[in-house]
Amino acid sequence: MDAGSIAARTRPAVARDTSQENWRLLQYFNFYRLVIALLASGMAIAVGEVSPFGSSNPRLFLYASIVYLIVALFGIQITRQRDPDFETQATVFAFCDVAFITFLMHASGGLSSGLGLFLVVTVIGTSLMLGRRMTLFIAAIAAIAALLEHSWVWLTVDQTLGHEVLEGLPMVGMLGIVLFGAAFFGNYMAHRLRRTEALAERRGVDLVNLAQINELIIKRMQSGVLLCNAGGHIGLINEQAQRFLGLEHFEQGGRSRPSVKQLAPELGAALEEWLQRPNRQLRKPVRTRRGQVLLPRFVAIGAESSGLLIFLDDVAALKQQAQQLKMAALARLTASIAHEIRNPLGAMANAAQLLGESVADRSEEGRLVRIIVDHSKRMNTIIENITQLARRDRVSQVRLPLHTWLKEFVEQYTEFAHIPKGAIHLDPGPDVLEACVDPDQLYQVVINLCQNALRHCPEYTDTPLVRLELRATEMGQPTLDVADIGPGVPPEIRDNIFDPFFTTTPKGTGLGLYIARELCEGNGGGLEYIPSNTGGARFRITFATSDECSETAIV
Repeated sequence: MDAGSIAARTRPAVARDTSQENWRLLQYFNFYRLVIALLASGMAIAVGEVSPFGSSNPRLFLYASIVYLIVALFGIQITRQRDPDFETQATVFAFCDVAFITFLMHASGGLSSGLGLFLVVTVIGTSLMLGRRMTLFIAAIAAIAALLEHSWVWLTVDQTLGHEVLEGLPMVGMLGIVLFGAAFFGNYMAHRLRRTEALAERRGVDLVNLAQINELIIKRMQSGVLLCNAGGHIGLINEQAQRFLGLEHFEQGGRSRPSVKQLAPELGAALEEWLQRPNRQLRKPVRTRRGQVLLPRFVAIGAESSGLLIFLDDVAALKQQAQQLKMAALARLTASIAHEIRNPLGAMANAAQLLGESVADRSEEGRLVRIIVDHSKRMNTIIENITQLARRDRVSQVRLPLHTWLKEFVEQYTEFAHIPKGAIHLDPGPDVLEACVDPDQLYQVVINLCQNALRHCPEYTDTPLVRLELRATEMGQPTLDVADIGPGVPPEIRDNIFDPFFTTTPKGTGLGLYIARELCEGNGGGLEYIPSNTGGARFRITFATSDECSETAIV
């Protein structure tokens, strides 16, 4: 999921929120309209004549307030249904406000009643909901309505009252100025509010996107991340830290907030030591209850270190990365050296063969030629082993069913090496056990271990010489033991068997076990020697779990 897809999902939600705010504002004005209509109806029905309200025409005041009440109730209902659209409803109700307020004002003696101020409120409300043109149009209609109301008696009843009408025109003019001023000011403020709202929406989208991206990054991090309070109680934790600490069912933000010390005593002790001296960064490995070695890093956050972040790195993964970098550099160096040696070595071997054709086999010259040829072959074997290091960092891991692969390996190897099939026994183990490994490199490792085992075993007498035992640890990690019935590895050399160029045979190169271990570590596993009290040698291959492979990398 990228930032574009996150923003695409967020923008419609923000648009819905903006539309929701517009409808909510219209509903507020419906309630405002309802309150005015209820007060006017109450004064007209229950109280009677309350000066100046309804003083000129009580019946008109009563009818207008009742109809206005009905319109307000109707407006509340259709606003909930949102049909017709927002602009239509806002425009129609603005006209209704102007009309009914004008009637109430006329029934109460005109502008002197003070009800003209409600026209100003109507114009301001319209400016918040509609555009500039419609707001100015409503202001003009309200000014014309006020002028008609003021001149109504003179126009329809008694034209001799023109003097009184002229005396009241300044008040009408002032109301018109106030109406248009309210329209411009309200529209300006509404424009500023809309710009602020649009900016807040953009910032909201950015914040939502940033929060989701941060959550996605933290979730996919290879390092474990824990958010704790000052007391060391865990609040938030990513998936990798849950796997490290065995908290697969941890409830994020739940009431139960275990402390770091409860889950990993050594990590809790390191945290307490860091809290005593927060300026000093401790990089001391700690071990979890699952036996996993982690390297913690503590970072204080918030004011006065009210919280802290704990980053957990798998020491094995760090060592593997360092080993990969080291071996990548070593592989390039050894490959270039091997290439430079192979050409003169080949020329020496060809020259020795040509020289051997011209001398007798049993002569002193023939013996010297054979020495040159034999050592040339040995040097070529060493070069071939060294070039394998150059391919060590090119790993193509797949999810490999180990039991099926081992059955095919035993059949192929016994046929290729011309040994009886009973000499190598495969312990079935779990049939469904899978590992994340490069099949070609695994073949190279297992065939090397089998060759070493057979080299030190006695003759075959219907008893298996080599046993391949497939198992799984308590953590679910696959292992393969290659055990033989030979004399085993003497204790005094066990610490050196994986060193490069260490060998106990005159014709050995001392690179077999070294390369085998490097290949295992390059695949995220390991190779170790397991001492046995029953005799024989036992080497254990540890694999990376199949969960570490992609879903498409399956064999």
